[in-house]
Amino acid sequence: MRILQLSDIHYRTHYTNDNAYERLLAKLESPLKHLELCLQDALQHGEYDCLCLTGDICDNGSVDDYQTVESIVKKYFPKIPIIAIPGNHDNENYQQVFGTKRHTTYQIQGYTIFALNNSEYGNANGKFTDEDFSWLDENLKTPEKKIILMHHPVRKYPGIPCLPQAEKFIQHIQNTNTILVMQGHVHWSEDYTINDTHYSVGPSTSFQGENNTENDSVSFYDVAGYKIYDLIDNHVSTKSYTIKMPTKVCSWKFTENKIQEIDVDINTDVESC
Repeated sequence: MRILQLSDIHYRTHYTNDNAYERLLAKLESPLKHLELCLQDALQHGEYDCLCLTGDICDNGSVDDYQTVESIVKKYFPKIPIIAIPGNHDNENYQQVFGTKRHTTYQIQGYTIFALNNSEYGNANGKFTDEDFSWLDENLKTPEKKIILMHHPVRKYPGIPCLPQAEKFIQHIQNTNTILVMQGHVHWSEDYTINDTHYSVGPSTSFQGENNTENDSVSFYDVAGYKIYDLIDNHVSTKSYTIKMPTKVCSWKFTENKIQEIDVDINTDVESC
């Protein structure tokens, strides 16, 4: 089983200059150019069983914006399933192109893929309700090997909170033959294991951050990346690819729910990625 992951494209035709987050987006090279670079590069690494888009496909985008992203992805990978989940920057127009925001399952190569929605538009923390857990528990009862896609991570990072129900989620998937949990939202790649389940975060195709835990800050770079997953039975191996040389855009320091834009020294209300 081989999976191509693209995450956090954050495409919109036009960005504003209204706050730190919008200023960051406005400084970047076009996300569509990054997306095409990633897709072109991914074609050089063999064939895939499916392509997964793990949220923030657009950034408060129009229907045309979502259709543009979909058409580019299908141009390079017209024959494999494209499995998408929404992120906290995906508005109601997402559904007109990528379908329902409800949880969905897919059967591919002997694995059950859970496309979970743990996002809410405009809510940087994400959420997973009791009703969501009931659906998950019922569908996890099957014996097949399972892969879970979700946007919000179970780990906290500077300026990026984890899913509030992270601990409960970890407990609920324990001993359910869940092999892999694929996540987005963080904008850089990471892999770790919890209770014998492989947790992975995919890099952003739009921009990436570098975490500095010493001063609780994040530096942002105009760079594109994607991730490849190879699964054989219960074993998962991943490889993250970075396209083009990173160019630093700005740094944020987080203090008392404020962003200090270190490079330009402006304080503004927090707008999470």
